[in-house]
Amino acid sequence: MEADQSSLLVSLSKFFQQNAIPYMITGAWSVIFYGRPRASHDIDFVVDLHPQDVDWAVRAIEKLPSEFLIQKDMVSEGIRKKGLFQIIHQPTLLKVDVWLLTDDAFDQSRFQRKKTVMILDTHIVISSAEDTILQKLRWYKDATIEKHIVDAACVYQIQGDRLDKKYMKLWADKLKVTKYLNQLDTMDLEQYM
Repeated sequence: MEADQSSLLVSLSKFFQQNAIPYMITGAWSVIFYGRPRASHDIDFVVDLHPQDVDWAVRAIEKLPSEFLIQKDMVSEGIRKKGLFQIIHQPTLLKVDVWLLTDDAFDQSRFQRKKTVMILDTHIVISSAEDTILQKLRWYKDATIEKHIVDAACVYQIQGDRLDKKYMKLWADKLKVTKYLNQLDTMDLEQYM
């Protein structure tokens, strides 16, 4: 299944690039890149599209090969409401969540800080390690699901001194996740590796 996901990740990244749709990978795949290998049931993208882009964006997304299931109405609604739409890869039943970039200050900041990296010999745009950690802590604060804080700790401990800790502290304070950020370097992750 992982091979199918990685191929899909590359394929859709190339699709967004070829159609001039600004994007970045986030969620589990940014954790996999910066932190630890782990299973994922989907792939998460953030795209920068606006209500005035609905018509051309839907036409572009309709160009995906027939193996991808899309619901045109859901794509339009997701773009108009700055929410989410999904793409299903029918042969593997893998789900791709396509989140719309919001006007939230942190979302804007993390999108501006995205990185271009090499994955499977392909240039792919991905959330920075710092923003991956902060977003995972944000999700943990909202839902208290253990995998989010474990993911954040794995990225934090593996990236170590490469992290911009001033940036992280600033946003952790604003996002009210400082108490979780302060736990990351001391978490025992052996059972999760």
